[in-house]
Amino acid sequence: MTKSGATLSRRDVLAGLASAASLVTLPRSVFAKPNDTGSLGAIAAERGILFGASFATHELDDPRGADYAKIYIRDAQILTSELEFKLGTLRPTPDKIDFFDADRLVDFAEANDMRVRGHTLIWNDALPDWVKDLSNDAARELLEAHIATVTTRYDNRVGYWDVVNEPIGPWDGNPGNLRGGPFYRALGEGYIKRSFDLARKFAPSATLVLNEAQTETNDDNGATFRDSLLALLRRLKDQGAPIDAVGIQSHLRTGARYDFPAYAAYLGEIADMGYAIHVTEMDVNDAGLNGTITERDAKVAALYTAYLTEVLKLPAVKVVELWQLSDGTSWMKDFVSNGDLDVRKDARPLPYDADFRKKPAWDAIARALSDAPPRSA
Repeated sequence: MTKSGATLSRRDVLAGLASAASLVTLPRSVFAKPNDTGSLGAIAAERGILFGASFATHELDDPRGADYAKIYIRDAQILTSELEFKLGTLRPTPDKIDFFDADRLVDFAEANDMRVRGHTLIWNDALPDWVKDLSNDAARELLEAHIATVTTRYDNRVGYWDVVNEPIGPWDGNPGNLRGGPFYRALGEGYIKRSFDLARKFAPSATLVLNEAQTETNDDNGATFRDSLLALLRRLKDQGAPIDAVGIQSHLRTGARYDFPAYAAYLGEIADMGYAIHVTEMDVNDAGLNGTITERDAKVAALYTAYLTEVLKLPAVKVVELWQLSDGTSWMKDFVSNGDLDVRKDARPLPYDADFRKKPAWDAIARALSDAPPRSA
């Protein structure tokens, strides 16, 4: 995207950081957490795994918001914020910081006995133009102030932070295949360790996660991401960066090539470095499938089974989260297909359909969780 104009100074961004925050708290959920041993969350918990999904507070305002809430209350023990904690949501302009949506998500989770993953503190993508236009000094100041402000506000309420999201971006041509952007421009690779150091300082009891995409496929792109991520993790380990877990997004595609036993071995290399593994954004893009809905659903379920069966053999995999639970609220519903990624308008990537009815994917996930070797929580 093109730059929008003049570079903002350090004084400009500091003025915005000083603004008052929104403190609105919404009523707690009227639903009780069911005692349901057949829920995905309960099945996972029996094996020492934390199960959940991303959650979008605006869906609660939909006419079917109560149905949306119920499937999370039934199945999820952890929620990942979808937009609520992203920098562009919290800081749409330099002079405003707005916690309304983030507060609402945390309130919902607490009312229903769920944990929260804050996604994400620092990402060099999906930023408002005013952040892209910052001077290097102002970008450094924003990184430090943002992490301190957000983690302090939600101390002991958000137990997991995706501190840095998607640091790998080979297309930008940077050393180590790192993604470019204002924080990389200001601090180089050092922005990653600095972010984790600050998150540990201000959220000492939280689980701190580095979250990455595109490592799963058995092709050149997947190999580039795997090699780049592993090398980055080794450098960060040597530097003493306080990373507790590595998030593997796991956006799967029915038309892609995979070797899941080999991929599980790769995750084992990460685990051998002392990191926990979190599956953070799993879904299955069925754009490559033809046939009836019944046939498509069966193939989507089979891909869930194949992936989770291998990955969950690793005791280091402590968390499994999907990117939403219902087809009707998937990111694919509104995505416009492009040359890099094809998505069908009637995508069926998740365990519930658009009417919140269970699909074969639900059963596949349940079986994979139930069959997983037990591990310490």
